[in-house]
Formats: sequence, structure tokens, C-alpha cells
Amino acid sequence: MGQSRRDHKVVKPLAPWVPCQSEEVWVDDLQAFVRVVEEQGFSAAALRLDTTAAAISRRVKALEQRLGVRLLQRTTRKVQLTEAGEAFYSSVRRILDDLQGAEERARQHAGEVAGELRIAAPMSYGQRVLAPLVAAFARSHPRLRLSLLLEDNETDLVDSGVDLALRISYPMDGSHVARPLLPIPRHLCASPDYLDRRGTPTTPTDLLGHDCLHYNLIREHEEWTFATPEGEQTLSIRGVFCSNNGDALCEAAIQGLGITLLPEFIVAPALAEGRLVRLLAEHERSPLTLFALYPSRHFVPTKVRLLLDFLKQHLVASR
Repeated sequence: MGQSRRDHKVVKPLAPWVPCQSEEVWVDDLQAFVRVVEEQGFSAAALRLDTTAAAISRRVKALEQRLGVRLLQRTTRKVQLTEAGEAFYSSVRRILDDLQGAEERARQHAGEVAGELRIAAPMSYGQRVLAPLVAAFARSHPRLRLSLLLEDNETDLVDSGVDLALRISYPMDGSHVARPLLPIPRHLCASPDYLDRRGTPTTPTDLLGHDCLHYNLIREHEEWTFATPEGEQTLSIRGVFCSNNGDALCEAAIQGLGITLLPEFIVAPALAEGRLVRLLAEHERSPLTLFALYPSRHFVPTKVRLLLDFLKQHLVASR
């Protein structure tokens, strides 16, 4: 249908459809129409709004009758916006966003947050660090319904209906608001067994003769960059194993498959226990940064700001 799925948050289920032209039903009709567009069908929209496809269809039909214009072209396999529907959708989407913002501001004055809050984060960081904090935040806000999505590829915030995403990278720019939360150091390390067999590198260039276990989704791909007295030095590394998950790379390093470069929160336990040895510490680059990303909007929902403040406070305190 040529439309991006934007906001999957549902404040409340739709009221049962009745043939009435009250203002409340009018707003519910608008919400039904927008959901059909963004979910690309009546059945998917009904699932998001906790109602039936027949009820959604009646609401859209009532809206079209009220306006005196067809908004959607319906076929057996899909629905498509008409020219009038395209223009109407853009205006209605802004109206519903403004209504949601007004409701959230009112709730803020009442000291209350409610609804759904969808969070995305990297798998290892989410499991090791974020999950306990999200659980603690949920206990403090019982009217919020939290959804935590853990995956190591970059989730599209708009298409996935994500309110807040945490990402670990070097300072970034883009179409989303990016708020830095804290630095994430990375360490080069290998197991004692591997170093006994292959020798210990003393300069970054020595890594060219070693098996290097790399994280195959981050921006660097198969390039590692180090700090030297002459400036940054970037090496194209090779190895027998790669993964899109930091815990998998850490385990491979512990098993003696090679040298890896991973965030401190992943390798710290193995370093403390002697299962991994830190290498070339004097050549480490400046830390990565944990960023909080949220869609660019003129109004940031109260629940997102509360979670951001909570994470900032507790993550900094835990360092």
C-alpha cells in the first residue's frame, strides 16, 4: 500500500461499533482507518485493535459515508489508498499523534503513565544488562505494558513500532534522535591455550598472522582499528569463525579458536576468571557508545522520557 507502519501502540481497544455519529465514535473510526492503512489489511488492523475485521470494515465504511468519498480500494488480496485516501491519511495521522501527545501530557500531570512501551536492544546486552533494569522499571509503572525485543540486527523503529532502541556503536547520525547514555569499552582478548599455541601479539600488525574472530554485523565488518603513536591503524583481519552475536564469539575465544575484540560487559567475567587474557591494551581505541534511539518527533512520550532517565541513572550508577 506504499505506507510505512509507524506507531503500533494501542491506548485502548475500540468500542463496539454502533451506527452512531458521536464524536467518540468518529475518533474510533479514524483510528480504524489508520490501522487498516498501516497494518495493510482489515484482519491485521482488527488484531491490533482487539476487535473483528467485520467491525473494522463497518467503521471504515461509515467514515467514507460521512465524508462522501472513497478512501480505500478493496480487492480480495489487498486494500489500497485512493488519491483522496492518501491525503486524508496524512492529516488524520497527525491528528491522532497530537491526541496521543495531549493524553500523555495530561497523564504526566496526574503522575501516571500507561499503554504499551516497545524496546529493542542487542541480544547480549539485553540479556546481561538491560533485562533486569526493564523489569525493575516495569514494577515501578504497573499500568505500562512493556515489550522487549532482543536481536543483533538493526531494528527499524518505525516499521517495528519500537518506541526506544538501544544500540552500541561509535557516535552516529541519522533520521532518529540519538541520545548517548554511557561509554562501552572493548577489549582484545584470547584464551591462554590459543596464545600458548600461536604466540602473543605485541603490535596490532601481528594480528595479520592470527585467527581473528569477528562480529559480522557491526560497521567495521572485517576491519579492526587500533590507536598507535602515529595515529589510528586499521587492519583487515581474517579468521576461522565469525558470528552476529557477542556471546558466541566470546565462547569461541574461550575454546581457543582465535583472538576476538568484544565489549567489556561480555568478556569481563572470563577475563576475571583467567579464561581469557587481555591483549594490546595500550592500543585500544576510544570506547563505543551506548545510544538510545527514538523516532524524531516534536513530542517525546512521557513513558519514553521516564525510561531514558531511569536507564541513565542506573547504568551510570552500575559502572
